[in-house]
Amino acid sequence: MRAPVLRLLERKLTFKPTTQDHGGLNALPHERVEFGHEFGMRLDGVFVDNGSPTIVLFTHGNKHNITRFREHYHLFCAIGQSFFTFDYPGYGRSPGTPSEELVYASARAAHSFVTSRLGFQPDKVVSYGCSMGGAVAIDLLQHAKVACLITESTFTNTWEMAKHLYPYLPVWPLLPKRFRNDEKASHIKVPMLIIHGEEDPIVPVSMAQILYDTVSSSKELVIIPGANHIDSLTQGGEKLQNTIRSFIETHTPR
Repeated sequence: MRAPVLRLLERKLTFKPTTQDHGGLNALPHERVEFGHEFGMRLDGVFVDNGSPTIVLFTHGNKHNITRFREHYHLFCAIGQSFFTFDYPGYGRSPGTPSEELVYASARAAHSFVTSRLGFQPDKVVSYGCSMGGAVAIDLLQHAKVACLITESTFTNTWEMAKHLYPYLPVWPLLPKRFRNDEKASHIKVPMLIIHGEEDPIVPVSMAQILYDTVSSSKELVIIPGANHIDSLTQGGEKLQNTIRSFIETHTPR
């Protein structure tokens, strides 16, 4: 019985989806699409066409759904960047139950949709992940070609996260290490921008430093003073916006 109970606890601690509309897509012209059938899934996605030659494939974190991330969508629009985002199984309008394997597969399905259906070449795709979405963005690089990678508030692995967040929970030493970003980071070959809030109470900024130190490709680490886990874009303001724009323009072919 112990293994099934631990798996259930692990899932509850890792995935916290919502199905309600949080309003983040309101007043934003977008195309709602269903995709992923060839991967055995029925996924809900959103495409916003800002006329750019490149596209951001945005993977969100473990909480909420695609209607929550207004600040990111406003950022992409402010820098004139088209983007595609989607919900994992069990999130928003995407049916199913989330798991590590399925959120990874969802990103591969999204990449396939962006390149085959929307017509963007892989070297025009920017993989951008926030929190757990950073793990999804990192894993995508093992299966598909992208121009560059951006992570925001992303951790090393879930075992270290459980140890940090639940130090007095007696089962955390028994939990497996999942979302092994610390291991995968050494295999990253594309340019990487790591963004992290200096005061992040959820994912310690030291984890961003570990990821940065592990990556051997071209890389940048941007620590946002005063920012917590969810407000790096707000605290970073125009300076961070310009950093993201410059990074994308530098590492995508014209």
